[in-house]
Amino acid sequence: MSTTIITPPEPRTLFPPLLACLPTAFMSPRPPPALLPLLSPILRQRVNLLAGNTSSGQGGWLNLLSWSTSRSSKLGGKIENLQLEAHPVSGELELEDIDKVGYRRVDEETLQCCLQVEEFGLLPVYIWCENDAEGGQTGGTTGWRLAELRALEDLSDDIAQWTDSIADANDLFESQSHPNAPATTSYPQHASAADEDDDDDYWASYDRTPNNRTPARTPAKRASPAPQASAAATSSNLGPTKEELEYFARYAEEVQPALDDHDPDEETPETANSTLRGGELSEQRSVPTQPAGEPNINPAPPMYASSNNEFNNALQKEQAELEAPRPTSPASSVDKLERGAEDMTRAEVGVKQFISTEMKSMYRLARSVGMGREEFERIIKTEIDVLGMLEADD
Repeated sequence: MSTTIITPPEPRTLFPPLLACLPTAFMSPRPPPALLPLLSPILRQRVNLLAGNTSSGQGGWLNLLSWSTSRSSKLGGKIENLQLEAHPVSGELELEDIDKVGYRRVDEETLQCCLQVEEFGLLPVYIWCENDAEGGQTGGTTGWRLAELRALEDLSDDIAQWTDSIADANDLFESQSHPNAPATTSYPQHASAADEDDDDDYWASYDRTPNNRTPARTPAKRASPAPQASAAATSSNLGPTKEELEYFARYAEEVQPALDDHDPDEETPETANSTLRGGELSEQRSVPTQPAGEPNINPAPPMYASSNNEFNNALQKEQAELEAPRPTSPASSVDKLERGAEDMTRAEVGVKQFISTEMKSMYRLARSVGMGREEFERIIKTEIDVLGMLEADD
């Protein structure tokens, strides 16, 4: 699949320009110039070549936006019943929010989305295009282009293929492309028969060494291998036999000392700390007591030493909290002003881009209804003069 980051479609950016061009299908045999950049490259060539042909039937180039004859026959009735109202101030079409968006991946390089426009009963299907120099509303070469226009009731034909997100569409495509893919879970491999034979030879060497002494296999680590239980003992509930007991006794007396210089079983356990503090009692007995009747000339220990330390610590903490904060450095003020200036610059650029986009949209809308450029400029100048009058009143 492509590694390009695919952004989800914005219905309020994609659908209104297309909707503004659809009513002109009943007034002109050729599509308006503003429609062609909105189409995918294949659909754009289809409309360019076949538009104006009498075989297109009722609706002209509108039927060319659908690849199925049965589906295209439903578009004419949908478009004729459109009730479009432009906003009195912005001039944009007032549409309801389009919340239902579906995705599907046709192959590794083709991703489609559909907008369920319940307000008009339409289902525009878009395709993600890259390196499309002739498409796009703002001249971009990458984005969503119209692949087919269908009626909303035609969604039932392939509703199972649409998902709620791009990730789900990719997962569905992978599951359908590789239904019998092997599981990726890795299992530990069993030891070979040769390794098992080596282990058996090693344990059998205990009985073949001279004087019943077994050399350590890895003397550097000084490790003591644990003897394995016999198969007879593990396969039954009977206790060890006499031969096994003699074998283990000989192992403990002769083999274990030869392998390990240090035997933890021979260590003398250290005296554990007791909560009864019996040692303190013995220490108190060993301390000589002062005879009764003699005066104590030794200085008495301080009775409030811990209390004085706690008071001093609390006083130092309180003084540290009362210290005045350091004044803000001039450098931080300069950084704050620079950040504010950058924010103002970004806001100004964003407003300019928004005004430019809105002007282009209004001009395309005016051209789609047959309005000339001079009439469009006159309306814009009139609105600007009205703004000047409003500023004078303020």
